[in-house]
Amino acid sequence: QLATASFDKTARVWNAATGKLLHTLKGHENGVISVVFSPDGQQLATASFDKRARVWDAATGKLLHTLKGHEDQVWSVVFSPNGKQLATASFDKTARVWNAATSELLHTLKGHENEVWSVVFSPNGKQLATASFDKTARVWDAATGELLYTLKGYKNEVRSVVFSPNGKQLATASDDNTARVWNTATDKFLNTLKGHEDRVNSVVFSPDGKQLATTSSDDKTARVWDAATGKLL
Repeated sequence: QLATASFDKTARVWNAATGKLLHTLKGHENGVISVVFSPDGQQLATASFDKRARVWDAATGKLLHTLKGHEDQVWSVVFSPNGKQLATASFDKTARVWNAATSELLHTLKGHENEVWSVVFSPNGKQLATASFDKTARVWDAATGELLYTLKGYKNEVRSVVFSPNGKQLATASDDNTARVWNTATDKFLNTLKGHEDRVNSVVFSPDGKQLATTSSDDKTARVWDAATGKLL
């Protein structure tokens, strides 16, 4: 299956082999900016400009839960690796952690001084990372919501953050035209990926963690880098 999110206030689920529309997920009152499957594929979560995230049954399209509490647009939603928790990132300067089965709010991650664009769990589910327009990324304890450390040094907003598959590194993408790589054990800076001519919107590790890919819609390129050295490939 495939899922898509749209400014028409819906998400849709499709048969990946045939392209046939299976379900239209209706209920949001504003544009849907993000959609993600749970690790077991049985549920979907959506994030919307209506200040809500919602959880759906992937097989039927039925609404299961609505996650209420954010005070501004919700830009990102993600399941924990075991599927038991959800995390959301919002323009209200917070990220929040929820019980995926009950929609209970578990933690509110406070500390960013501007909008939070992105949130992601570490591969073992023990940590969360957030990216913000306050020119920082932050790493949090997923069990307690405690701030562990702040990644600083950016000249502009941070849009995206991702853990390496083994959880030993973090990569961030920024409006300062760079991506950066960090050691998660020491929170030390490792490499700056320089070459884009405009803001970097997204960064992702290869499945083996040896390469990174970055995209910049404004300079119309995607680039692939060596994760260990930061060299452009």
